[in-house]
Amino acid sequence: MYNSDVVMCKESWLKGDISNFEVFRVDFTTSRRGRSICGGGAFICVKYFIACTEFWVDDDFEMIAFEVKGMGPKYMWEIIGIYRASNEDMLAIERLAARSLHMQNLTKRSIIGGDLNLPQVEWKGDAEKASEF
Repeated sequence: MYNSDVVMCKESWLKGDISNFEVFRVDFTTSRRGRSICGGGAFICVKYFIACTEFWVDDDFEMIAFEVKGMGPKYMWEIIGIYRASNEDMLAIERLAARSLHMQNLTKRSIIGGDLNLPQVEWKGDAEKASEF
């Protein structure tokens, strides 16, 4: 229905024995990170003609990242998909922050999508206040 270049999703519920080609379109490069127990999972799909590589997959948490390259260095993106279950502690978010600080690159921009399950945070749409969290 839509002609998206990048698709991010959480709660894929895919078992490890299901191949990408059984579920995802072949005109996308796909990376996914499942959960070792029932449920969860995150994935990112990038259209095949866009230069991209799987940047990292976290060993402990449902986090994956793609590096997407454009026409020049100022068009480099890090796309991160994450899912943090509501019963998990804040270690997943701390790991995400640590990776982001470690990978700082002034020519690279980041897009983070997924579900951090933070019901205690009051989101008021103020970017300055949100960055203080």
